[in-house]
Amino acid sequence: MTPWLLPALLAGSFSTIVDAQAWLPRQGTTAVEVAFNDTFNRHHYLPNGDELDAGHTRTQTESLAASHALTDRVLLAASIPYVSARYSGTHPHPGTNVDDGHYRSEFTDWRLEMHYQLSEWPIAFAPYVALVIPSHDYPSVGHAAPGRNLQERWVGFFAAKSLDPWLARSYVQMRYNFAFVETVAGVGHDRSNADLEFGHFLTRAWSLRAVVSWQRTHGGIDVPIQLSNPLYPHHDQLAAERYVQLGAGVAWSYSARSGVYVLYKAAVSGANGHKLDSGLTLGWTAAFVPKVK
Repeated sequence: MTPWLLPALLAGSFSTIVDAQAWLPRQGTTAVEVAFNDTFNRHHYLPNGDELDAGHTRTQTESLAASHALTDRVLLAASIPYVSARYSGTHPHPGTNVDDGHYRSEFTDWRLEMHYQLSEWPIAFAPYVALVIPSHDYPSVGHAAPGRNLQERWVGFFAAKSLDPWLARSYVQMRYNFAFVETVAGVGHDRSNADLEFGHFLTRAWSLRAVVSWQRTHGGIDVPIQLSNPLYPHHDQLAAERYVQLGAGVAWSYSARSGVYVLYKAAVSGANGHKLDSGLTLGWTAAFVPKVK
């Protein structure tokens, strides 16, 4: 594979908008993505990493995202999810109706992003900034709460390297993100996230990827806590969650600029949050590329 072909494939048919790539598309490209995610949480992680069965949560999310390349180096993107969640078990959160065994559905947070292509070769490097803004005042307490209802400011980057000629049609990519999260009840709980991805193109149309995802909360509180604790109304927002997750996926580009993908992820360790026992994502992407004059 020639040195320019792999970045072109990544910036086109294989890349998703929600997790934009280190190689950005050329000026004038507009892309849309529709994704469905089904998550099942059977266990909760305690502060020491032990697992507790306190009831099961199923969350189904439909998300819509769009992006536009203002220039060859600047990309703007926006997305919003619609979340439906249901809790079944004998330990519902008191004081809220979100754990009543029925699905509750809400739009949650707008995500507005700006990406910049700092370099393309030999290492692609694309820093970005983002704002996370709740679409409205939705519930944030309960196993089946759709989100945390907090504003966040993100600073991060993508870095990627083609593995040609060592391993043809393959790449490795890293993403790091630091989130400055809205302080609650005087408690800081900023967050770091990182992903390491290995991908391989079987053909121009079919590709595989493997992903390791990591999260660490800087601050926050250990959960669960007593109902009498003054931080109880905010404990789901302030949980010092951390985890390591593994995932694998496949993508098929049925045309030059459109494709579908599937990704499965599960947690291998964590603390202070739901364990991702099973997470399946199905997505469709399409890009509209201006003609070269």
